[in-house]
Amino acid sequence: MRIVEVRRHAERDANEDLTARGLEQAARAKDTLDFPYDAYVTSAAKRARLTMEAFGVRGAVVDERIGPRQKPPFASFGARHEALMRGGMDPATAWFAIEECLPLLLENGRIAWTAVEEIAARLPESGRALAVSHGGTIEPLAVVATGDLYEAMFGRRELAYTEGVRLLLQGGQVHRIDIIRLPE
Repeated sequence: MRIVEVRRHAERDANEDLTARGLEQAARAKDTLDFPYDAYVTSAAKRARLTMEAFGVRGAVVDERIGPRQKPPFASFGARHEALMRGGMDPATAWFAIEECLPLLLENGRIAWTAVEEIAARLPESGRALAVSHGGTIEPLAVVATGDLYEAMFGRRELAYTEGVRLLLQGGQVHRIDIIRLPE
């Protein structure tokens, strides 16, 4: 069995630097990680790379497929998304609530899932990898990997900063996915 753990980056500011709170989140999350891993992967985004560094890892491999997708396909749904968030939904849950966005989300999930499959395939048998990705990327990845519905996996709450999923793969297939929630 191979394991790929994918965590969301920590809180960041407008310059993509981790905030003081983000550094605290990463420190708390680091205590929940089971070092060492056989591989470390991060998206190209500065906030993801800085989170991995806050976990104590330097020189992680960059894979843009686990990064955030471009906004233009979602732009036409922006007003509906904002209205759902004003009604109390978090960003990922609001995107999943817009039926027309589901194909876009699933395509993003397929891209990220392909990256995770390749990461797992490069691991030794019983190997483990740690990746840092993004909210709005990890949730669709998990939905694609399992075929389960968003709400069945996550309830009505996206992954918070430094939370994530642990994918257990056997023979290239998902055996189980654990949702990693951290105490607030």
